Amino acid sequence: MAPEVRALIFDYDGLIVDSERVEADLVIDIVGQWGTAITYADFGHLFGSVDADHLWEELLGGWCGRTVRELETELHPRGSGVKETLPLLPGVRELLDAAATLGLRVGLGTGNRREVLERRLGRHGVFDRFDAVVTRAEVEHGKPAPDIYLEVARRLDVAPADCLVLEDSVPGCQAALAAGMRVIACPSVVSAHCDFPDGIERVATLRDVSL
Repeated sequence: MAPEVRALIFDYDGLIVDSERVEADLVIDIVGQWGTAITYADFGHLFGSVDADHLWEELLGGWCGRTVRELETELHPRGSGVKETLPLLPGVRELLDAAATLGLRVGLGTGNRREVLERRLGRHGVFDRFDAVVTRAEVEHGKPAPDIYLEVARRLDVAPADCLVLEDSVPGCQAALAAGMRVIACPSVVSAHCDFPDGIERVATLRDVSL
């Protein structure tokens, strides 16, 4: 790691747990029941942002004449239970350990809700290992705007340029770059096909990240 890095910042969905795959598979199934066959390549670029409803409306309208509200009505009851049982992805715990050994500050910036994070990460005994947690509800704009990551850095009392962000999505990488941070992308199966922005590093698994 470059010596100027003083903080390690994680995304959550798709990076710490494989929740993006769960949700994407349900989207494919639901839209398929509505009469249209789609794949990750049709919508994976939108995952990572909770501020993309207008783009989802366009896609759903074109695919099958449905709305985001209709999709969410089907999606949440079917996905919530599964997401509660997901394990940590390979490399997460090891990176938390490495960051602690090196004396790095550790943050989490996500579109998910704090109560969900407390419950799901608490089940794995790691929620308290984050020095700062910032959710979409706590900032003006979500990813791909830089607000979430800038607020994490502020709470960690670390300059944005001294932060390393781990992300799995295109909007998340765009947000971290816009915040002036170094970015390593570890794409999920949902985003692996996407065109990621220039200026990032890319790994196949978090186990490939060396601190």
